[in-house]
Amino acid sequence: MHCSDRRGFLGMAAVAACMSSTASVALAAKASKLVFGVISPRAVEQTRNNWWPFVRRLGLAVGQPVDLVVYEGQEQLVTAFKANQVDVGWMGNVPALDVVESGAGSVFAQMVTKDGSSGYRSQIIVNRQASGLGSLDDVLASSRRLRFSDGDPKSTSGFLVPRYFAFQKRGISDVGAVFSHYETGNHQSNLKKVATGAVDVATCNNEELEFFAKDFPDLSNRIKVVWESPVIPQSPLVWRVGLSLPLKKRIKDFVLEFGGNSAEERDILAQVNGLSRFRESSNRQLVPIADLEMFKARQAINNDPALGAEERTRQVQAVIARGSRLELRLKLLSL
Repeated sequence: MHCSDRRGFLGMAAVAACMSSTASVALAAKASKLVFGVISPRAVEQTRNNWWPFVRRLGLAVGQPVDLVVYEGQEQLVTAFKANQVDVGWMGNVPALDVVESGAGSVFAQMVTKDGSSGYRSQIIVNRQASGLGSLDDVLASSRRLRFSDGDPKSTSGFLVPRYFAFQKRGISDVGAVFSHYETGNHQSNLKKVATGAVDVATCNNEELEFFAKDFPDLSNRIKVVWESPVIPQSPLVWRVGLSLPLKKRIKDFVLEFGGNSAEERDILAQVNGLSRFRESSNRQLVPIADLEMFKARQAINNDPALGAEERTRQVQAVIARGSRLELRLKLLSL
């Protein structure tokens, strides 16, 4: 090789090494930034404004910048978590179960409301002026003429709990079939639709109704609750299992201590779904939700007329096996 060729080769190698070094620095910078994902039970911008003061202080506490990403649908947040695009997230119990079952994340904290509650209730609502609709039995007796807005299928309080306690326990498996019209929406949109007469019946939960009353007092006066569920565990915080143990400790220390140091912190938490603090939790809080999910899966199989006896048995056995795996993960592997 001539000297000039050698110099050219070495020059290109130096440029390549420089480019590689630059790329490594860029990747390292990207890797040093955490992503905090949240679901949006209300308007996206409103959710962002409510969470950002807390998320910004989390970044300061752990010594890393944190991006806040708001997802309109719970399925979007679950997909992002499974793809390692989210490091820490707030979500409902059902999407958290999906994330935990996939092995992508685990529960480490749980919300506690201002009144000290670590649980909340699903609700079914109607317009206060609706004639003859004073209870869920009244709604079901008139369902053929009523328009119904269900919750997001990944929502614990908006979908799963009403589906089980309000409908399946009354022998109704296909909720959409009993109403004249069926659609879905998040909590705030469901409240608005009932208040404005866009639908006759909808699901929500007691906490979102309280927020709605604060944000839209005139509309909230038109809402009447006709059914409430048993208490549901408050929504969890979930972190990516691949985070380092020292980073997990810094995150947990910040989350569990926040709200106890100043009035400013308490005001910040009050804006985040009316919280007083977070308490330590684990995957175990998802056990009752897993039971509901397994029941829903069994019911869907039993009520599917297209399944033959052999296929029905095979699918039921698959659900039982899934339930056993979930029980192991939730009760024994809460890391």
